[in-house]
Amino acid sequence: MDNYYRDKYARFILEKMLRLEKGEKLTINSNEETFSFAKKLSYLASEITGVTSTLVYIVDGKVESVDEIDPPYQAKETGKVAMLHLASFPECNFDKDAELGAKELQEFRLLSDPIVLDRRISVPWATVYVPSPYWAEFLYGSGETVDRLWMDISELYDLDEESTDLTISQEKVLRKRISHLESLGISALHVKGPNCDLYLPLAKGASFQTSAVRLKEGRYFYPSYPCEDVIVPVDFKNASGHFTTTRKFRLFDRFFENASVTIENGKLTGFTLEDGNDEINCFFKSDSKSTQIGEIILCDHMTHASRKDLCLGIPIIDRMRTTTIVLGGVTPEAITEEDETRLEENGINTSFTRLELPIGSKDLQISALLENGDEVDIIQDGSFTDEF
Repeated sequence: MDNYYRDKYARFILEKMLRLEKGEKLTINSNEETFSFAKKLSYLASEITGVTSTLVYIVDGKVESVDEIDPPYQAKETGKVAMLHLASFPECNFDKDAELGAKELQEFRLLSDPIVLDRRISVPWATVYVPSPYWAEFLYGSGETVDRLWMDISELYDLDEESTDLTISQEKVLRKRISHLESLGISALHVKGPNCDLYLPLAKGASFQTSAVRLKEGRYFYPSYPCEDVIVPVDFKNASGHFTTTRKFRLFDRFFENASVTIENGKLTGFTLEDGNDEINCFFKSDSKSTQIGEIILCDHMTHASRKDLCLGIPIIDRMRTTTIVLGGVTPEAITEEDETRLEENGINTSFTRLELPIGSKDLQISALLENGDEVDIIQDGSFTDEF
């Protein structure tokens, strides 16, 4: 079973996420845990592209070796490149007395991407997680094998579907949604649900974004998948309201449910997390802006990723389950402001931490307050309206 799904997963990554092309050179970064899968990907990549692929083996953040994998036939190099990082689920435990630095936050997937204003993505790249025994036991409990995780990954990515390619249609849907939202002239969002009422003015110097990336030349790719998100940076100084999480989420080395949060004029006034005070207090101490809303990630309630009520403990995957509130830093690709000194003035949260909290439900309603004073429904009964 392991090899069966590994083969399908490898082909999915190269053909449907990176959308690798003939003549394109792929570089893969891997560690000890992901190295065997990286070799499989390297050989498959060279078969697809007809040019040499590069396998970089990294130990403790340093390059240990670099291998060149020659293709079975020789194609003309196009000069194009693609990059792939194979990540493993880290074995780390929460220590409330330990100092949280960038390394620890990254291990727990609580580190926000750095804001580099002149950074522009010009090549296809992706970060992919490889199923492992530790990851399986973290999700399902001691004694569970990696086979169960491979089966869940297969369902999540539709690895057994040979005839359809949802990655093509999904990218078109996301582009349509973003284009329509940008055309409305939205000044704020009003988010309402059974345990949610939020007023979220939009940050200036930012745009609607999605995890699916389209390059200037028109080519698109997926840095992560499944991809069903519309990212909306929020004015962190003026957001107000309350919400209770609606799905399980990971914080440090545990899963939690039913976190209750209140925000007034951008300030956190309450955060209740049953049996999780040590964890949330430790997170909030790491950065002064970690208590403030950075963005809202809009998703349909019943997304492809939510078919199984499964939390994988990986934010870039779990956020695709439903609409999510982000405490902390925004997605750098959504920033259009070119003056770093104006980010906070524009309401852009520059925290180096990031916690994603699911709030979507079948009863969620979101309306857009427009600059001309009108109000437009964009999400009803948990999903985007027919206009989108």
